Amino acid sequence: MNNVKQIADLLPEGLDESTVESIFQLVDSTINEQVQSQVRILESKVTAYLRTKVEDLKTQALTELSEESEVFRNARLFESVRTLMSLELSDQDEENALSEMSNNYGEMQEECDVLVEQVNRLVEENEKLQGTVKVLDNKVSITEASIEELEGVNGKLLYEVENLEASKDEAFVSSEKAPTQIGR
Repeated sequence: MNNVKQIADLLPEGLDESTVESIFQLVDSTINEQVQSQVRILESKVTAYLRTKVEDLKTQALTELSEESEVFRNARLFESVRTLMSLELSDQDEENALSEMSNNYGEMQEECDVLVEQVNRLVEENEKLQGTVKVLDNKVSITEASIEELEGVNGKLLYEVENLEASKDEAFVSSEKAPTQIGR
């Protein structure tokens, strides 16, 4: 409101209606452009942030799994050795491999539980980010409401300017009469 009053105070007296209307349109379009620009910037920032976080978390989970998981590395090594050696395995070899695999199953289950916890944390973080998006949407709504209020104030100021210009053009008629001197 102070800005609108300051704008009104800065306008010189004697402006015609088309000039005042042009000033109003310029101020209105500038405000609308700024609001739209800020909304687009905020939306793109939030979207980019969410995408980055999801991709970072995926990358980090895969990196940690491949670096820290002995079972994961063993499985890769096993596949590499199996590919290199195209020999048939005997029944005893298969039983040994199955025994080792069943032992590793417990370890893999623990690692899966850790991954599930990480996914749950990611889901929680995603929900928090959605809350942030809602807050930003609320701020945009508040900004739009402020713009509407400013437009209403601007309309009132235009009405006041018109009234002032109309009253300025009317001739001033005094209701007081000059005292007459008696005895002259």
